[in-house]
Amino acid sequence: MTRPYSHRKSQNQRRKLDDYLCQFCGSDENVAAHHIFEYSKGGPSTVEGMVTVCRRCHLKIIHADSEIEIEKKENEITTAGKGGK
Repeated sequence: MTRPYSHRKSQNQRRKLDDYLCQFCGSDENVAAHHIFEYSKGGPSTVEGMVTVCRRCHLKIIHADSEIEIEKKENEITTAGKGGK
């Protein structure tokens, strides 16, 4: 699926606003803008609808067989539900 230019622009803005740091662990390696609500399920491609995460934290999010709660002020990823820990 090809995403529009505005999508890429929002991702770049989100990373810049977050100082290119993972908002969960503080890493500056391999960071990307992650949709808080899945893009494939209609999640918005806005700066407000994304959070900067490193590859490790991103994998925790996408491979968790559970609902993800993002608590930015706590700087942690919490999983709840079926596969949560």
